[in-house]
Amino acid sequence: MLQKRMKELRLERGLTQNEPAAVLRTSREAYSMYENGKRQLSCQALAQLAQYYGVTTDYMLGLTNDPEGAPKLTADEENLLDHFRECDKRGKRTVLQAAIQQKKESEIH
Repeated sequence: MLQKRMKELRLERGLTQNEPAAVLRTSREAYSMYENGKRQLSCQALAQLAQYYGVTTDYMLGLTNDPEGAPKLTADEENLLDHFRECDKRGKRTVLQAAIQQKKESEIH
């Protein structure tokens, strides 16, 4: 799947093999071998290509069909999640009920 995604991403952007090869600081010929499965891409090179194309490594590897991956949490969301995880079962239920009630109230207004 990696080779297929590499080629798809490159072609979708109208690039030749020269551009991603330059990102990896390799030749077009070497890049062609990666794209055709004749040479294995290193983890570092995979990460570089994912960043270059603006997708996740999971997407490139075919582990997900969502190129952007999970949305990033805000600082407030991380804080809430940290506190939620520290709650016991009853506390978690209370937090969830409060969130559901807040959502209902905001939909009314």
